[in-house]
Amino acid sequence: MKDERGVCDEDHSCKGLRRHVPQGGKHYFRTGHHEAQLRAGSGHRRNPGRGPYQQLVEWYNKGDIDFSEVTTVNLDEYRGLPKDHPESYWSFMHRHLFDHVNINPARINLPDGTNPDADAACAQYNQIIHSVGGIDLQLLGIGNDGHIGFNEPGEAFELETHCVDLTQETIEANKRFFDGNVDLVPKQAYTMGIKTIMQARKVLMVVNGTGKAEIVKKAFFGPVTPEVPASILQMHPDFILVGDEEALSLI
Repeated sequence: MKDERGVCDEDHSCKGLRRHVPQGGKHYFRTGHHEAQLRAGSGHRRNPGRGPYQQLVEWYNKGDIDFSEVTTVNLDEYRGLPKDHPESYWSFMHRHLFDHVNINPARINLPDGTNPDADAACAQYNQIIHSVGGIDLQLLGIGNDGHIGFNEPGEAFELETHCVDLTQETIEANKRFFDGNVDLVPKQAYTMGIKTIMQARKVLMVVNGTGKAEIVKKAFFGPVTPEVPASILQMHPDFILVGDEEALSLI
């Protein structure tokens, strides 16, 4: 297999990514072999979406997993939405995961989207992440333009938690969650930065569908560039990409 960077092995290895045998219709690539532990960074609710959370709830209900010692730090939150707004990430995570498992509410952390002081809100969240010892397992999805969290394409990789102006593409993509009205979509968000994501001990990304195929190829079999934020994950020592055949059809 050959791409714009050179020759890959027959097992599709490129820049340390190794493809593994399909399991249950899924394929996965990984860069390392470390074990995940307790502190989990929860991904953007639209990417990877409800599927992983539904699976976690099912495992919990069967007694396979326990959340009593888990600490979560979510990737992002819209700036300006109250917590109880149905489209806030706080509401989504409670509706689809937290309200269904035995997690300690004191161990749930999200950026404070209600704080209008961006500098203070971001500094507070950075301190929370540092205080829990960083992130053991970071769950991610990927946007069609390669964004992870709300780290949008740009000229440089952002470092820690910061306030971001959402791109028009992201706003358009999210308007379906706001009655199709683009004017109702928040224009800013607080998001964990690339540095913080890269410091997670393990990163797991879940992708599904043909709509993700092009950006998966671009992000993980193209150059590392802030114009495709997810491409930085090629450099992570323990990154796993899980996807269905459609999402991985171009690699």
